Amino acid sequence: MKKINLQELAFVIAVREIDPTLLTPEFLKYSQIVPAEWEVSGQPTRSFQGSQIIYQNGITVIAQPQRISFAQLAVDKPTNELAIPNLANKLVDVLPNLGYIGVGINLRGYVDFGIERRQARDFIFQNLLAPGAWQQLGNEPVRSSINLSYAFDHRRLNLTIDEATLQKPESMTQSLVVFGGNFDYDLINTIAPVAYTQRIHQIITNWQTDLQLYQQVVDQFMLSSTAISFPALS
Repeated sequence: MKKINLQELAFVIAVREIDPTLLTPEFLKYSQIVPAEWEVSGQPTRSFQGSQIIYQNGITVIAQPQRISFAQLAVDKPTNELAIPNLANKLVDVLPNLGYIGVGINLRGYVDFGIERRQARDFIFQNLLAPGAWQQLGNEPVRSSINLSYAFDHRRLNLTIDEATLQKPESMTQSLVVFGGNFDYDLINTIAPVAYTQRIHQIITNWQTDLQLYQQVVDQFMLSSTAISFPALS
């Protein structure tokens, strides 16, 4: 059975309001949110609409008026070696009174179908969508994007499924099916304000539990090409 490959992990921390210009490489370094030895790649962008810092190790920090996000490429990296969970937790420790309202965990992964592009397309159009003349309309193959939402006890997984290609250095093009997962945690309607930072730490520290659920759901798509059943995962 083909398995999902985690490509990118991101944490999005929603706040009531923040000045994006305050989140600079200097602030992140001197507040010890990021290690002092990390070097910035290129010139950071900085404005009241949004600021972005990209580090040479591939980690990106983005600040917008109502959110701060940490993203990291995860290809070929053990999950316990990913740095951004620690960065996000440190941010909350340094800025405990920022006015937090939610946390999002975004996962992007792909299943590799090899060099034949039709294989990824057939997986979507023959296994996940009902056949019909609608697939033959137009002057080129119809494209699709599937959006699904699953409720599991105290969390919800929003899943998108798309066809994509990946250009390899040796000029080979890999055919992929991309699965984008999002877990969105609301703080305002679930806990008392005094417990916000504690809850954020809990969500971020246990992110691999969400990863496992995401992987289990995707595995169900790969187990069968005809009948797909979803277990009551908790």
